[in-house]
Amino acid sequence: MKHPLIQSLLAISLSLGMATVANANANANAPSVTSSADGILAQVNDEIILKSEFITASQAMAREYRDRGIALSNAEIQNLTMDALITRKLQLGLVNHAGFSPNENAVNRELLAIANKEGFDNLADFQRSLDGKQAGSYAELRRQVIEDASLVALWQAQVRPRINISEQEVNAFLNSPEGQKIPAEQVLIPEWQTSHILVKVDDTQSNAMAQQKINTLYSELQKGADFGAMAATYSDDAGSATQNGRLGWVTDGQMVKEFEAMMKNTVAGDFSTPFRTQFGWHILKVENTRQQDMSNEARKDKAREILFSRQAPQAEEDWVDELKAGAYIKIFE
Repeated sequence: MKHPLIQSLLAISLSLGMATVANANANANAPSVTSSADGILAQVNDEIILKSEFITASQAMAREYRDRGIALSNAEIQNLTMDALITRKLQLGLVNHAGFSPNENAVNRELLAIANKEGFDNLADFQRSLDGKQAGSYAELRRQVIEDASLVALWQAQVRPRINISEQEVNAFLNSPEGQKIPAEQVLIPEWQTSHILVKVDDTQSNAMAQQKINTLYSELQKGADFGAMAATYSDDAGSATQNGRLGWVTDGQMVKEFEAMMKNTVAGDFSTPFRTQFGWHILKVENTRQQDMSNEARKDKAREILFSRQAPQAEEDWVDELKAGAYIKIFE
């Protein structure tokens, strides 16, 4: 889920993306990007803002504020639109130079979510509907979604590191009247006390060789060999081998999916059959399980989220001001 402030950063771009869907049904008289009457309204470094782009964004901006019940004059809408487009162009310039490339599956998931909102349960039908009303609409929407995903990555890389919330700030907030209103709900997290033996697959040891070795170790364990001693002697994970294979307490999401799946299906006190991950072949042992009370950490996380939401707007504004200060921006009359 995107942080609300990231969504705020992308409000204009999301409006632009959905405007592609809306324009397939209406507003046929609006200037086209490819229209010969289209002109350049502004230049932002190597990027340009077209008249048609500005009109579409202004209409999307006006709808957004109208839906939120905020009355703004045309001049205010136009100023907000131009500022948003300039900011977007500056950010897209950074995206292009940095080579941000969103995950293809994530792009398709976002497109499918939009399609679902429009009443379609698959992308093929959604694409046919959009392109049937206005050729190229789906490609344009996809481009916007890719841009939006790239801008999220840029925001994470450029703005988030500017926000540092100390443990002292968190504790002070929790002790404040506002912080004490955060509910103290019990949050229990399952944990597994785990050990493992790893036989790596690398340039010096093929998959077949590693598999043969792990099967031999598994046979010894079945005969009653001590797991910790076997890990200390034969495991290729140097860090855990010095601890007799112990990995400590593990929670959801800490280990690779193959390891986690096997761990959850192994009874406490028992060891698994050999299995493969990206690192090689493993045998794991679940020493014990427990439910860890993370209620206090959950309250701290909520406090950090509140403090983050308060500090992020200023951090974002400072970042954008720095971008503008170092940019070439010219608005044509």
